Amino acid sequence: MIMLYDIEVRHKPGNGDYFQPYKEIGVEALTSHDAVAKIQRQNPGCQVWCCNSYNEPRSNSSSFSNSGDTEGYFYLALILGALYVTINYWMIVLPIAVLVGIFWLHNKFK
Repeated sequence: MIMLYDIEVRHKPGNGDYFQPYKEIGVEALTSHDAVAKIQRQNPGCQVWCCNSYNEPRSNSSSFSNSGDTEGYFYLALILGALYVTINYWMIVLPIAVLVGIFWLHNKFK
């Protein structure tokens, strides 16, 4: 399972006085050691350590921000709508379904 880590980067004393310390937020890695090693390779000669970890990205948006959620709600509404039409108009839907089934079987075993 991939986790997200916040990694803090600071310069070592004597490596330059004009280095601005910063945090890499949301580094994806399997372990905190892997995340620290990834940032250490990008910043050789700096002090690097993990200061936070979490399972999923932080966001202040609603649950409709992901396309997967919206797509799931769309399919749920589609299924419920088809069920509604089937229940209320069964006297129309049933003969049409039987005719489509007969046509499909006829083409399959032709």
